[in-house]
Amino acid sequence: MKGDIDRWQESLVVEALGVRRAVFLTGARQAGKTTLVENLPLQGVDRRTLDDDLALASAQSDPIGFVTRKTDGTLAIDEIQKACDLLPAIKRIVDCDRRPGQFLLTGSSNLRFAKNVRDSLAGRMKTIRIRTLAEAELNGRPPAFLRSAMRGEFERPRVHAGKAEIVASAFRGGYPEPLRFSPRERRDWYRDYVNDLLLKDIRDITEIRNLGALRQLASLLAAWTGKFFSDSEIATMSGISRPTLQGYVGALEALYLFEQVPPWTKTDYAKAGKRVKWYACDPGLAPNLLGWSEAEARDDPDRSGKLIETWVHHELSVRADLEGLNVWQYRDADKREIDFLVEDGEGNLLGVEVKAGSTVRPDDFKHLRWFKEKLAPQGFVGIVLHTGDEIVSFGEGMTAVPMVSFFEQ
Repeated sequence: MKGDIDRWQESLVVEALGVRRAVFLTGARQAGKTTLVENLPLQGVDRRTLDDDLALASAQSDPIGFVTRKTDGTLAIDEIQKACDLLPAIKRIVDCDRRPGQFLLTGSSNLRFAKNVRDSLAGRMKTIRIRTLAEAELNGRPPAFLRSAMRGEFERPRVHAGKAEIVASAFRGGYPEPLRFSPRERRDWYRDYVNDLLLKDIRDITEIRNLGALRQLASLLAAWTGKFFSDSEIATMSGISRPTLQGYVGALEALYLFEQVPPWTKTDYAKAGKRVKWYACDPGLAPNLLGWSEAEARDDPDRSGKLIETWVHHELSVRADLEGLNVWQYRDADKREIDFLVEDGEGNLLGVEVKAGSTVRPDDFKHLRWFKEKLAPQGFVGIVLHTGDEIVSFGEGMTAVPMVSFFEQ
């Protein structure tokens, strides 16, 4: 990645190092963690990467010696999941010395899933997730959309981006390296990327041996992005038993290939659903892994719907992580469904419906209106994201908002 792309998480990392003894920057491989660390305005940083065989051997043979700092600066260790025995050694050091900013760790897998993790450094370490690039981040704009939307304030976009442009953005994805690749080169990059993760990085977090079945499962989940997850259906299609399936899905989640959006269940409404919804973490993963073309995705309602919803999920999630907000979804037995619910720490909610078309009608808000009247605990704003250009009020805190807003804020 070129260093001239300012990452939104940079200020969070700097702030955390000023108050916490250790900071863990986690996210998918190739998402830009190493470049972010290299660009931090810090003095006296000692950088070591466990992708280097010699450094890894040293860390594994002498954990205490490896993490003992010779200066008062920050020790940055890349790919910490490769040597999880360093974590107890770091704990020992920071328990004796409570100064902030001692360790900056990065990792390409979620330590919650990693094997041989004996200590998570709970209370001592701040975890910050870096996702692949959001559209406004790529364009050098600040992440203002969610803050404004939850207040019901919307600014008319200054650029145009219809359905074709949204689909193109989703196909391009947010990994820095393939941003400017041709469609064929980009497709090859995604396939090589997933294959490398499943052949190499998977060993850092699990003992899974049937890599062929795991690769097949990754393709199935890519095809299911934006859908409710059914263990029985996936097990039938993949030929993987349901108990084994849970471990395989957990491995793909640990590598930040896929993630679940849980249901909003803060209600005693008996018909509220409890099924999770699954998304590819990066919007470019599904179409490139499955070999779609942009024209096919744009013209096929099912494909364009899933792809655009996955793109919106990514754009919302990047901003929600920065603001400390939670992202949920809602579906009940009466087939009322809201694609996303974004919640702040005070219980205020932003309801988000995603529409791949450019025409919005009052009926598109019916589930948002019902939810606001029957279930919303307090503040509620409802929006329908569409592929047109206009911001249109539908009254009572309900607004049609162009998806192109994500390009600018």
